[in-house]
Amino acid sequence: MSRTLLLGSGWHPPLFRSEIKALFGEIEVLHPRVVLLEDSIDETFLNRISRAALVDDLLYFGGYCYGSDFSSIVDEISDWCKEQLSPGSFAVRSKKLGSGVGNISRRDLEKEVGAKLFSEINPVNLHNPDFEIVIIVAGEVEGEVHRDSFQFDPCIIWGIREKNWDKSDYLGRQPMERPFFKPISLEPRLAKLLISLAHKEENTPQNFIDPFCGTGGIAIEALIQGMDIFVSDLDPTMVHGVKKNLSWAIDGRQNLIRVEKCSVKDIANLWGPKENSIFVFDPPYGRNAWKSDDGLELFFSALEQALKIDGNSVISTMLPAGSESLENNPDTDYIVMGHPWSEIEKQINQRGWRVNLRSPVKVHKSLARMVIVCHPLH
Repeated sequence: MSRTLLLGSGWHPPLFRSEIKALFGEIEVLHPRVVLLEDSIDETFLNRISRAALVDDLLYFGGYCYGSDFSSIVDEISDWCKEQLSPGSFAVRSKKLGSGVGNISRRDLEKEVGAKLFSEINPVNLHNPDFEIVIIVAGEVEGEVHRDSFQFDPCIIWGIREKNWDKSDYLGRQPMERPFFKPISLEPRLAKLLISLAHKEENTPQNFIDPFCGTGGIAIEALIQGMDIFVSDLDPTMVHGVKKNLSWAIDGRQNLIRVEKCSVKDIANLWGPKENSIFVFDPPYGRNAWKSDDGLELFFSALEQALKIDGNSVISTMLPAGSESLENNPDTDYIVMGHPWSEIEKQINQRGWRVNLRSPVKVHKSLARMVIVCHPLH
């Protein structure tokens, strides 16, 4: 069982796939929400995947098939499982993605596969099994909030769940649960996603830099991942508040933490040169700064300063966009930060960066944000 299957969140399948590419490199996509990795599951892998925000399940990959011949599907799944199962109890679980596959009943799959595998050395235990066989009935998904252009055929996919991995939860870390809270605080799943998108598969970043730290929601997620924290804000209230939040979140960790009041235009002087850094931030458009060219200049200043600090870094951020951007048509020049995207991208290039990812995220009915990841042009 050397290949690994990841089931992604249905909230934003395109960003799920982009996140796994950033963390691991090349992937094979079976379904918008199902990807395969060549990596085997070990401690290093589990540590890496713990950085992902949009993974719902982790399996040792068994196989997949197309078509709707129920008996053949049951036999194929059962034959693989018989070869893989060690002595111990098991349960068969199933998941339906979208419309499913033809007339295939996932409940019937559970029942028939379970019957073929049952034996004295492999009894059924639905409550606390030694092994969980997972069958994914993956079909078309309709009514998506985030447009996905990936083309695929409905299929049946299966594997055995990795028991030593726990899906991310954010209990105790929601914005209103922190000592210092403002309504503009970024929720932890999105903060963690921005961080993971800033990864490169060949290394794990050490330095986290945020020049618009606000209440510190992104910094908290970086702190949990073991990064050294360098954050700043021009608002002294935010600086005071983020210090309280990071002190609350540190929980015995040994990370280096520095928090300063500083303009984004001076962070290169403040922090000096650094290696293995990522710049992850949520610009201050929540305070209406983005509605003027001043807000745009703050963003461009962040790009310029980031290259001075670390010429091999990555920038991951979100910029305000109209709800029409959720159509995600690559041929449409959407308005981002009050300007056509083509103009924004040109300015990004002129400051030494190339756009590696652009993907809209729904905030509410009248507002979207464009997730942007930039790598140095060189």
